[in-house]
Amino acid sequence: MAAAIDDPRRLEFERGCIQDAKSDPAAFDYLYNYYLERILRFFYNRLRNREESQELTSEVFLLALDRIWQFQWQNKPLYAWLYRIAINRLNRHFKLARRQQDLYTPLSVLGEEVFADSEADPALRLEKARLRIRIDRYLGELKHEERNWIALRYYEDLPVQVIATIYGVSEGTMKARLHRTICKLRHAMAGERDE
Repeated sequence: MAAAIDDPRRLEFERGCIQDAKSDPAAFDYLYNYYLERILRFFYNRLRNREESQELTSEVFLLALDRIWQFQWQNKPLYAWLYRIAINRLNRHFKLARRQQDLYTPLSVLGEEVFADSEADPALRLEKARLRIRIDRYLGELKHEERNWIALRYYEDLPVQVIATIYGVSEGTMKARLHRTICKLRHAMAGERDE
């Protein structure tokens, strides 16, 4: 779905769906069905709890439907707006639960859909698995917002341009934030080797 941002026909179709949904809530059904799995997966990858993920996903789409009339078309896919709502709901959930650090989900637990490894060499597979475990340890030490950036870029495979739109910053700012976060991970991992 990340390619949708570059597809003018897809964007034009989505724009029409949004315009229709502003006057007829039943027209929102197509957008809901198109983005439901993606938003649900985002929550599940962060929370690892199906019921909470479904509840928050419902909140996102109810809020989006309620506010679709306010949506300003900017020639970007609707999912940028939906992810912004999802991140706000997730932040609210963490704040209310007061267990932000406990809800970090290691990458290695997410399953083969995140780490499809077609490597035939068992030694290379083992080395990749060890690297994932090391990365997991350090991702858990990142700030909540930094983990969100990593999740959107590398779990959800969103383009930097869309992540920047979600956070209301320029693409250059988001690239810098991602770069600093990756450097922070690399530095922490390099420090581990030195010890």
